[in-house]
Amino acid sequence: MHGLRENIADALFEEMRDLEHQNALSHHFNIMRSMKQGEQQYRDKFDQLMDRTWSLFRKEMEESHIAETSGDIVQNINALSKRTTNHYKVLIQETRYRFQTLLKRPIERHPLQPDLYYKCFWQAMSLMDISYQERSYVLALYHRFVMDRYGQVLGVANRTLIELKVDLTVKLPA
Repeated sequence: MHGLRENIADALFEEMRDLEHQNALSHHFNIMRSMKQGEQQYRDKFDQLMDRTWSLFRKEMEESHIAETSGDIVQNINALSKRTTNHYKVLIQETRYRFQTLLKRPIERHPLQPDLYYKCFWQAMSLMDISYQERSYVLALYHRFVMDRYGQVLGVANRTLIELKVDLTVKLPA
């Protein structure tokens, strides 16, 4: 999130390069104002959603507390998620296998899935006083400045599980 906060002002202009000048200025101002005034609020909401996901994960992967996205943003989140997933496919799979070993049960999803990050961020941004279109601009920047570091998150998770001697092979009950 730090990277997003540090780079958002300049990057917004790049995202809005095709907009009419007055619209771009208006959107830029609204987003910057909301980011500065509500940063702690949306960060707390994001953390709350992710913490809840992790706390439920031990029993089973539960995502009902994360609001379903609707409208055009669904395709955008799916595309960004797919791009991130494809880029880190092997590391995501290794993490899943280690979680299976740790939990001693088969799992398909885990809290480190990219789509969960995007959905939680989108939901947290709903607390910001900006339009749907402005939220879409910020989501693109989230992908660029936060999810660009997603591999580091997976790397740390895998390293931690390796240090705990959680291997990739799980002997699941028949």
